[in-house]
Amino acid sequence: MDRGAADDGSIDDIPWARVFDPVANARALSAIQARGFSAAAQLVDRFLQGGETPTDSAGSARGTTAADGDVELLMNTWWAMFGRLLRSMPGAAAPLRGDGASFDLAGESASGGVHLAADGPGLAAGEVWLHNRGADEIGSVALRCGDLLAHDGAKIGSGAVQFTPDTLALPGRSSRGIAVAVKVTPEVAPGRYRGTLLAQGYPDLWLPLTLTLRAPLE
Repeated sequence: MDRGAADDGSIDDIPWARVFDPVANARALSAIQARGFSAAAQLVDRFLQGGETPTDSAGSARGTTAADGDVELLMNTWWAMFGRLLRSMPGAAAPLRGDGASFDLAGESASGGVHLAADGPGLAAGEVWLHNRGADEIGSVALRCGDLLAHDGAKIGSGAVQFTPDTLALPGRSSRGIAVAVKVTPEVAPGRYRGTLLAQGYPDLWLPLTLTLRAPLE
Protein backbone atom coordinates (compact mmCIF):
# COMPACT_ATOMS: atom_id res chain seq x y z
CA MET A 1 0.00 0.00 0.00
CA ASP A 2 1.28 3.51 -0.92
CA ARG A 3 1.96 5.42 2.33
CA GLY A 4 2.67 8.74 0.62
CA ALA A 5 5.77 10.79 0.18
CA ALA A 6 5.28 12.72 3.42
CA ASP A 7 5.17 9.52 5.50
CA ASP A 8 8.27 9.17 7.67
CA GLY A 9 7.38 5.66 8.86
CA SER A 10 6.95 6.60 12.54
CA ILE A 11 4.49 4.83 14.80
CA ASP A 12 2.41 8.02 14.98
CA ASP A 13 1.14 7.17 11.48
CA ILE A 14 -0.67 4.14 12.87
CA PRO A 15 -4.30 5.01 13.87
CA TRP A 16 -4.13 2.88 17.03
CA ALA A 17 -0.72 4.20 18.15
CA ARG A 18 -2.37 5.75 21.21
CA VAL A 19 -2.66 2.25 22.65
CA PHE A 20 1.09 2.47 23.37
CA ASP A 21 0.94 5.95 24.96
CA PRO A 22 1.18 5.41 28.76
CA VAL A 23 0.21 9.01 29.59
CA ALA A 24 -2.95 8.84 27.47
CA ASN A 25 -3.80 5.45 28.94
CA ALA A 26 -3.39 6.72 32.52
CA ARG A 27 -5.65 9.70 31.83
CA ALA A 28 -8.28 7.50 30.25
CA LEU A 29 -8.19 5.07 33.18
CA SER A 30 -8.55 7.89 35.71
CA ALA A 31 -11.53 9.29 33.79
CA ILE A 32 -13.23 5.88 33.69
CA GLN A 33 -12.64 5.38 37.42
CA ALA A 34 -14.05 8.83 38.24
CA ARG A 35 -17.19 8.18 36.18
CA GLY A 36 -17.65 4.77 37.75
CA PHE A 37 -17.34 6.14 41.28
CA SER A 38 -19.77 8.97 40.51
CA ALA A 39 -22.32 6.55 39.06
CA ALA A 40 -22.04 4.27 42.10
CA ALA A 41 -22.55 7.19 44.49
CA GLN A 42 -25.60 8.40 42.56
CA LEU A 43 -27.07 4.89 42.60
CA VAL A 44 -26.73 4.68 46.37
CA ASP A 45 -28.29 8.14 46.85
CA ARG A 46 -31.25 7.31 44.63
CA PHE A 47 -31.82 4.01 46.38
CA LEU A 48 -31.73 5.51 49.87
CA GLN A 49 -33.85 8.54 48.98
CA GLY A 50 -36.35 6.82 46.74
CA GLY A 51 -39.92 5.95 47.67
CA GLU A 52 -41.73 5.63 50.97
CA THR A 53 -41.87 2.34 52.82
CA PRO A 54 -45.19 0.64 51.94
CA THR A 55 -47.61 0.06 54.82
CA ASP A 56 -50.40 -2.44 55.37
CA SER A 57 -53.99 -1.64 56.38
CA ALA A 58 -52.98 -1.41 60.03
CA GLY A 59 -50.43 1.25 59.26
CA SER A 60 -47.35 -0.91 59.98
CA ALA A 61 -44.38 -0.95 57.62
CA ARG A 62 -44.21 -3.82 55.16
CA GLY A 63 -41.08 -5.23 53.59
CA THR A 64 -38.72 -3.54 56.07
CA THR A 65 -36.55 -6.61 56.49
CA ALA A 66 -36.23 -7.09 52.75
CA ALA A 67 -35.48 -3.40 52.21
CA ASP A 68 -32.81 -3.42 54.92
CA GLY A 69 -31.24 -6.47 53.32
CA ASP A 70 -31.21 -4.75 49.95
CA VAL A 71 -29.58 -1.67 51.43
CA GLU A 72 -26.89 -3.76 53.14
CA LEU A 73 -26.20 -5.71 49.94
CA LEU A 74 -25.97 -2.54 47.88
CA MET A 75 -23.69 -0.81 50.38
CA ASN A 76 -21.37 -3.83 50.61
CA THR A 77 -21.20 -4.01 46.81
CA TRP A 78 -20.53 -0.28 46.57
CA TRP A 79 -17.71 -0.36 49.12
CA ALA A 80 -16.13 -3.39 47.43
CA MET A 81 -16.20 -1.60 44.08
CA PHE A 82 -14.82 1.58 45.66
CA GLY A 83 -11.93 -0.41 47.15
CA ARG A 84 -11.11 -1.94 43.79
CA LEU A 85 -11.13 1.50 42.17
CA LEU A 86 -8.73 2.88 44.76
CA ARG A 87 -6.34 -0.05 44.38
CA SER A 88 -6.38 0.25 40.59
CA MET A 89 -5.71 3.99 40.45
CA PRO A 90 -2.28 5.04 39.13
CA GLY A 91 0.13 5.39 42.04
CA ALA A 92 -2.03 3.35 44.42
CA ALA A 93 0.77 0.85 44.90
CA ALA A 94 3.27 2.74 47.02
CA PRO A 95 6.95 2.12 46.29
CA LEU A 96 7.81 1.88 49.96
CA ARG A 97 8.30 -1.67 51.20
CA GLY A 98 7.39 -2.54 54.75
CA ASP A 99 5.73 -5.96 54.55
CA GLY A 100 3.53 -5.01 57.49
CA ALA A 101 6.43 -3.81 59.66
CA SER A 102 5.03 -2.15 62.76
CA PHE A 103 5.68 -1.34 66.41
CA ASP A 104 2.72 -1.30 68.79
CA LEU A 105 4.18 1.00 71.42
CA ALA A 106 1.31 0.89 73.89
CA GLY A 107 1.09 -2.89 73.73
CA GLU A 108 4.89 -3.25 73.43
CA SER A 109 4.77 -5.70 70.54
CA ALA A 110 6.27 -5.82 67.05
CA SER A 111 5.27 -7.56 63.83
CA GLY A 112 6.52 -7.99 60.28
CA GLY A 113 9.84 -6.77 58.98
CA VAL A 114 11.42 -4.46 56.42
CA HIS A 115 12.77 -6.36 53.42
CA LEU A 116 14.47 -4.25 50.76
CA ALA A 117 16.08 -5.01 47.41
CA ALA A 118 18.43 -3.05 45.16
CA ASP A 119 20.11 -3.62 41.81
CA GLY A 120 22.98 -1.22 42.39
CA PRO A 121 24.05 2.00 44.11
CA GLY A 122 21.29 4.28 45.39
CA LEU A 123 18.62 4.32 48.07
CA ALA A 124 16.49 1.31 48.96
CA ALA A 125 13.41 2.59 50.79
CA GLY A 126 10.95 0.99 53.17
CA GLU A 127 8.55 1.97 55.94
CA VAL A 128 7.75 1.12 59.54
CA TRP A 129 4.46 2.05 61.20
CA LEU A 130 4.26 3.09 64.84
CA HIS A 131 0.94 2.58 66.61
CA ASN A 132 -0.28 4.13 69.84
CA ARG A 133 -3.49 2.34 70.74
CA GLY A 134 -3.62 3.93 74.19
CA ALA A 135 -5.40 7.13 75.22
CA ASP A 136 -2.28 9.00 76.36
CA GLU A 137 0.18 10.73 74.08
CA ILE A 138 3.56 9.11 73.58
CA GLY A 139 6.40 11.62 73.44
CA SER A 140 9.44 11.62 71.20
CA VAL A 141 10.10 8.24 69.57
CA ALA A 142 13.14 7.40 67.43
CA LEU A 143 14.25 4.27 65.60
CA ARG A 144 17.76 2.88 65.64
CA CYS A 145 19.60 0.29 63.53
CA GLY A 146 23.06 -1.27 63.81
CA ASP A 147 25.33 -2.46 61.02
CA LEU A 148 23.86 -4.69 58.31
CA LEU A 149 25.93 -7.87 58.01
CA ALA A 150 26.28 -10.49 55.27
CA HIS A 151 27.17 -14.14 55.90
CA ASP A 152 30.74 -13.63 54.63
CA GLY A 153 31.48 -10.73 56.97
CA ALA A 154 30.71 -7.94 54.48
CA LYS A 155 28.76 -5.13 56.07
CA ILE A 156 26.88 -1.92 55.49
CA GLY A 157 27.56 0.50 58.31
CA SER A 158 24.77 1.80 60.51
CA GLY A 159 25.40 5.29 59.18
CA ALA A 160 23.93 4.22 55.84
CA VAL A 161 20.52 3.62 57.44
CA GLN A 162 18.38 6.75 57.44
CA PHE A 163 15.04 7.50 59.11
CA THR A 164 12.52 10.17 58.10
CA PRO A 165 11.46 11.79 60.34
CA ASP A 166 14.26 11.28 62.86
CA THR A 167 11.81 11.46 65.76
CA LEU A 168 8.08 11.82 66.14
CA ALA A 169 5.35 12.03 68.77
CA LEU A 170 2.18 9.96 68.76
CA PRO A 171 -1.09 11.36 70.16
CA GLY A 172 -3.44 8.91 71.79
CA ARG A 173 -5.04 6.38 69.44
CA SER A 174 -2.96 7.32 66.43
CA SER A 175 -0.52 5.80 63.96
CA ARG A 176 2.35 7.28 61.98
CA GLY A 177 4.87 5.92 59.54
CA ILE A 178 8.64 6.35 59.48
CA ALA A 179 10.45 5.94 56.18
CA VAL A 180 13.54 3.73 56.33
CA ALA A 181 16.21 4.09 53.64
CA VAL A 182 19.50 2.28 53.19
CA LYS A 183 22.14 4.09 51.13
CA VAL A 184 23.93 1.58 48.91
CA THR A 185 27.34 2.83 47.77
CA PRO A 186 29.27 1.47 44.74
CA GLU A 187 31.75 -0.46 46.87
CA VAL A 188 29.06 -2.60 48.56
CA ALA A 189 29.31 -6.18 47.30
CA PRO A 190 26.18 -8.04 46.13
CA GLY A 191 24.64 -10.21 48.81
CA ARG A 192 22.02 -10.29 51.52
CA TYR A 193 22.56 -8.04 54.51
CA ARG A 194 20.68 -8.30 57.79
CA GLY A 195 20.24 -5.97 60.72
CA THR A 196 17.89 -5.15 63.58
CA LEU A 197 15.55 -2.19 63.98
CA LEU A 198 15.04 -0.95 67.54
CA ALA A 199 12.70 1.63 69.05
CA GLN A 200 14.43 3.96 71.51
CA GLY A 201 12.88 3.65 74.96
CA TYR A 202 11.38 0.20 74.25
CA PRO A 203 14.09 -2.37 75.00
CA ASP A 204 11.90 -5.38 74.23
CA LEU A 205 10.87 -4.25 70.74
CA TRP A 206 12.80 -5.16 67.60
CA LEU A 207 12.22 -5.92 63.91
CA PRO A 208 14.39 -7.54 61.23
CA LEU A 209 15.77 -5.39 58.42
CA THR A 210 17.12 -7.15 55.33
CA LEU A 211 18.63 -5.73 52.18
CA THR A 212 19.23 -7.90 49.12
CA LEU A 213 21.74 -6.36 46.72
CA ARG A 214 21.47 -8.23 43.45
CA ALA A 215 24.50 -8.86 41.28
CA PRO A 216 24.53 -6.93 37.98
CA LEU A 217 23.50 -8.84 34.90
CA GLU A 218 26.33 -9.99 32.69
